[in-house]
Amino acid sequence: MSAADIAARVRRLDRLSRGISLEISIVSKANDPLLYLERQAYLANLRGMLGGVEAARVVLVKVRQRLDGETGRRGGTIGIQEGRI
Repeated sequence: MSAADIAARVRRLDRLSRGISLEISIVSKANDPLLYLERQAYLANLRGMLGGVEAARVVLVKVRQRLDGETGRRGGTIGIQEGRI
């Protein structure tokens, strides 16, 4: 896995995170056929998934920062460098 592969994965995880966040926002409005307990269970699992995706993204960002340091490159977090966060 190259540094470019890691950067691409970080971007994909960022898009996935944004999509999950949007789903949470939409479902939280309670404008759906779900019963209260169904909605709460669904939201709890979405939030858990969001936490996992964000944790994975952070790990890859740190890997990329380490690789950048080992190769003598300068720069910060992946998404901030590229204007995506």
